[in-house]
Amino acid sequence: MSKLKFSHYFEVFFWLLLVLFFFVYSFEFNKDIEIYKYGATLWPRTILLLIALAAIGQFFDQKKNGDKAASNTMAAAHEGPESNPEHTGAAWYTSTFILLAIPFVYMTVPEKIAPLFSIEEGALGSFRLLCAAGLFLVYLIFAWRNHVGAILALPILFASLLEDVGFYALAPVFIIGVMILMGERRVSRMSLVMPLIYGLLLAFFVSLLYVGLPTGNVSPFYDFGNWVVTKLQ
Repeated sequence: MSKLKFSHYFEVFFWLLLVLFFFVYSFEFNKDIEIYKYGATLWPRTILLLIALAAIGQFFDQKKNGDKAASNTMAAAHEGPESNPEHTGAAWYTSTFILLAIPFVYMTVPEKIAPLFSIEEGALGSFRLLCAAGLFLVYLIFAWRNHVGAILALPILFASLLEDVGFYALAPVFIIGVMILMGERRVSRMSLVMPLIYGLLLAFFVSLLYVGLPTGNVSPFYDFGNWVVTKLQ
């Protein structure tokens, strides 16, 4: 049983505090979705639950295995400044917070700044996608040096884009993104694993459970989502 440092307690507290903050914030966009009976907050809250479980699980894994757990990407955040200075300090926590905040910026800011550019209601969807592209670029910049924060933020970013882009267009990108952030670089492996996972998800939710996953609101993503649902159901 290893002796935990203050940084280990601080980090699990940091993630749980973020989860609590974003859970409370989720009530701001808690609304019904016509094609998804569980509403807009189910996916974000599910991701928040997974983040909380991952933080607690990582804490107890570190408590049990100590520095041995530092061989993977997630556990690298626990290493000391002498071995991984980019994973410690205020700068790292600030970049992680920015990565986690990007999805919530996307869900709130475009509607507020659209009037400043005289964006009409019919063009709001395209404007939101333009904002999404800009925020995704910011995500890539911070993710380049902070893979741990990027891994935690990616599911929330995925959930925030579901309503506009839809599950069917986003899922392949999300799967590949997770594999890259976890260290996979073999194109042949990713080209096999991604279609397999994507196909299993579609077969389970769409064909077996007949669950109406978000198709997106903006073309061409909406058209693609509807086409997939029509083919599978």
